[in-house]
Amino acid sequence: MNLIEKVDRGIYAIDQMWTGNPKFSSCYLIEGDKIALFDTGPTTVIDRVLDSVKKIGYSPGDISYLIFSHIHVDHAGGAGSLCKNYPHLKVFAHEKGVPHLANPERLYKSMKRVFGDNAEKLYGNVIPVPEDQLHPLKDGEIIDLGKDRKLEVFHTPGHASHHLSLYDEKNKVLFAGEALGLYFPEVNVCFPSTPPPEFDLVSAVNSVNRLEQLDIIKLLYTHFGSARDPHSAIQRAKEMLIDWGRVINEAMNESNDKSYIFERLSEEALKCINHIKNDTEKYNKYKELIEYRSTFTCGPGYVRYFKKGGQVL
Repeated sequence: MNLIEKVDRGIYAIDQMWTGNPKFSSCYLIEGDKIALFDTGPTTVIDRVLDSVKKIGYSPGDISYLIFSHIHVDHAGGAGSLCKNYPHLKVFAHEKGVPHLANPERLYKSMKRVFGDNAEKLYGNVIPVPEDQLHPLKDGEIIDLGKDRKLEVFHTPGHASHHLSLYDEKNKVLFAGEALGLYFPEVNVCFPSTPPPEFDLVSAVNSVNRLEQLDIIKLLYTHFGSARDPHSAIQRAKEMLIDWGRVINEAMNESNDKSYIFERLSEEALKCINHIKNDTEKYNKYKELIEYRSTFTCGPGYVRYFKKGGQVL
């Protein structure tokens, strides 16, 4: 299986094959005079990612920067392990997330609380990034890789308060992280990513509005790959964020039963795969994924948001 795709000039998508599943989590090698990796993933995928880096034509020592959209363990859990083995690396993340890379105790406890005994099997160990290797990013900052490769930082909260996206204006490429949710290329479906405890609907929609103003030819997701039609994908992301919020809010007004609330969200979310109903195998695969996310990540994120007094849009 080919885990590497050249998605634009000097940009390579690497399929992390997290938990052995293809086309779910990707990171990006970005070329300039300096080489950067965006969203390297958890410790469990690091060896696979570095093997792909070598196949592209670089050694791990050629990488200068690790840049993270946010510090959730499925995106940045491997940062400390990489820095331990390659102390020359500079690690970039939003200024609100940097302290948790230096001291990942809360990240680790959160991972263990959610995934229990499976946590380390899924994500591996999470160790600190030395403070002298960390660089906090602010909104509007420019990461200059050289060779006309400049990445502008856009603070895009919503999925998490410390989330950022990168925009390459010259090449019109947006590295969205999870600001626009998930993308399933096999079925051309966009899907909001709204986990607790930090999901904020107003912030998420405001972030989408901001990204919508950019001139984008190539839209790259961490989950997963390159969107076929960037502008319709961005519009759909916003619509679904708002629609799902209304569904959850109505269900919460009708019942306190979380199983009922999450079932209502599943019913709404399943509409996005109606176009593959005739392909039973594929439909059932995504149905299972949607029902899982509705119950364990997306649904709880909305419920927590509304219980904290969040606004309906």
